[in-house]
Amino acid sequence: MLSTNLKEARIKSGLTQEDLASLLGKSKNVISNWERGDNKPDADTIFKLCDILNVDANYLLGWTDNKNFALSISEQQHIKKYRALDEHGKKVTDMLLDAEYNRCTTVREPEPVYGGYSYCIKPSYRSNLSAGTGLYVFDDLPTEQIEVPIEYDYIDFVIGVSGNSMWPNYEDGDKVMIVKQPKINIGEIGAFMVNGQAYIKELGSDRLISQNKEYDDIIFSEDMRIDCIGKVVGKL
Repeated sequence: MLSTNLKEARIKSGLTQEDLASLLGKSKNVISNWERGDNKPDADTIFKLCDILNVDANYLLGWTDNKNFALSISEQQHIKKYRALDEHGKKVTDMLLDAEYNRCTTVREPEPVYGGYSYCIKPSYRSNLSAGTGLYVFDDLPTEQIEVPIEYDYIDFVIGVSGNSMWPNYEDGDKVMIVKQPKINIGEIGAFMVNGQAYIKELGSDRLISQNKEYDDIIFSEDMRIDCIGKVVGKL
């Protein structure tokens, strides 16, 4: 375990065996022997390795009571990045993580329904996207599963629409299907977070467009924070 974890930590740190050997005052052959498991570093050297590689001794030695909760180097780096986010960033990250978790853990139904059309099961959010003046969204986790035609198997989640700013294509009460992605093309319709509020809008060059001209567009400004949640690919 030490040999495998040592090699992984060294590679993640961007160090060659020669680099690590130089930092420890050892030869490359010594590092190579450790990574092959031919022999092991002494206790003092292990502490030096932890400092250089920025890992915990428990990880390096493989000491953990529950293997299911042992963190890899990549997982530790993800946690470090997450802790550096502000509340808005954490909310968006949590939403995307929840959608991906549900996508990967959903059990698909093989039996045909809907007059011969087969379907799959996707997560559906109780909160809605605003087709109007803006709504806070994704404060709660997806709490229900919804049947989606199999041709939309590639989508990530379903969410409702509130308001009529995207009429006639999308209107109040519709359920739209979304593919999670950080960017969409101009002219496409997407789900967006704008200063903490969620909208369904068409992306323009300098604004988010309301297709119903009775509603104002959202014009971009320097103090506006916009995140693309994903692309709207249709409705149920």
